[in-house]
Amino acid sequence: MKRKIAIVRGPGLSKWEMRIYEPLTEWFDLTAIGTTKAVNDIQNIQFPIKQLTCIPQYFASMPKLISIMYTLFGDTQWLNGFDKAVAGSDIVHSVELFNGYSLQAVRAKKKGLVKAVTLTIHENIPFLYDNYAVKMSLKQEVVEGTDRFLAINKMSREMLLLEGVDEKRISVIPQSVDTSVFHPSTVADKIHLKKLRKKYNLSENDFVVLAVGRMVWEKGWYDLIPAALRVSKKLKNVKFLFIGSGPEKEYLETFSKRHGLNEVITFMTLPYSQMDSMFRIADLFVYPSLPTSKWNAQFGGGVLTEAMSSGLPIVATLNGGVIDLVGKEGGIFLQPQRFSDLADAIIKFAHDPKLRHKTGMRNRKTALSLYGPHMVAKQIKKQWDMVLEEKK
Repeated sequence: MKRKIAIVRGPGLSKWEMRIYEPLTEWFDLTAIGTTKAVNDIQNIQFPIKQLTCIPQYFASMPKLISIMYTLFGDTQWLNGFDKAVAGSDIVHSVELFNGYSLQAVRAKKKGLVKAVTLTIHENIPFLYDNYAVKMSLKQEVVEGTDRFLAINKMSREMLLLEGVDEKRISVIPQSVDTSVFHPSTVADKIHLKKLRKKYNLSENDFVVLAVGRMVWEKGWYDLIPAALRVSKKLKNVKFLFIGSGPEKEYLETFSKRHGLNEVITFMTLPYSQMDSMFRIADLFVYPSLPTSKWNAQFGGGVLTEAMSSGLPIVATLNGGVIDLVGKEGGIFLQPQRFSDLADAIIKFAHDPKLRHKTGMRNRKTALSLYGPHMVAKQIKKQWDMVLEEKK
């Protein structure tokens, strides 16, 4: 009989993240734990979902209230009916030290409802939220009660060590990308991609620059628009596709139009199921993220590995774990908030098709060798098997 694993993601549940675990259904009985108010696309997840109520989620747009909840309760992501939802699981697999549902998982183990707790760790900023005493206490209990930590990169591992986690309980396992879905264009794609280019007013000669992500300040959109303006003055056939949603989207569109970029930049929001085709009509992927006091680029939200798997060269900022993920030969990397350098890097790739091809094929090869779904799934399986063996 397959062992039961509850994968808890709360409000952050998404098809994109769950596809990392889908190959593991060969060995485990998986259930995803999300919320009744889904933030992301959760369609087509290939194993059962339980959606729990998260009342504080409805106040997420009130920063002052969130701060009060951090002070009083340590977090906002507490899931109603959690114990009942995970009871009988062999492992509860959660995310991050500071999420309320990670503490709920640890306490469910203490009650004897589940055998073990493992965590994926994206965070790479040590002592985050330690200005809140209750949240700091929450993190400490999670550190002490978690059996195994799966850090997505070296920076996350180093953060865990500083937070007091024994190095013997940490393994570095990257997130995967579906290399069979995200792949370079093929002959079979030709008709579909031609129609898609026509839909978005892209000619065969247009140089297409793709950017994907939440439309918030720290993703670098306000550097990318000036860069696009600078590039458009030097390249007459350049087009930018900006895909995403978020609080800054409306103003970013206004900002773009104000500077005459209506015909250069196209804004859109698409379901995840359509994203692979958008990578295949692009010539270059850009990721100009910026560090903040509460966030530093971790795994590029998955879009970097999707770009790599699609055979695209990358222009990105030297922020967080980006260079470790992509590798120095995967593109051009520059300092954050240097829109002129960003523009120059885009122009360089536009003028050099051989460099584009060489870099893109190198990225495809790297994605296949390091981030393939079955390869990553086997690494996760090994960790879960080890934890359960220890619990016998």
